[in-house]
Amino acid sequence: MKTKSIRIPEEILSALEVVKHEEKIEESSAMRKLIRIGFETYLGNLYKQGKITLRQAAKLLGINQIEAMDIFLDAGIKGNLLASDILFSLKKLGISTRNR
Repeated sequence: MKTKSIRIPEEILSALEVVKHEEKIEESSAMRKLIRIGFETYLGNLYKQGKITLRQAAKLLGINQIEAMDIFLDAGIKGNLLASDILFSLKKLGISTRNR
């Protein structure tokens, strides 16, 4: 893990205090937690806009695709695939989509 020096606005310092108090963790842990949440949110928005794939988001987060999708769903971010995209993919794989 690397150490970085940054300037932190007062409102973010206040947020750190809230997280530190609520989670009963050290300030550095609170900072890492908020940075992680911000990164997840940022990637979730890129995924929602179709700028990155679920696979890319998961790789950047260092987790598997199911875990990434769970994080995005918890944040209210649904998949960016249309039903027609899924049906097309299934057809290319030779999987029948007809009712049985």
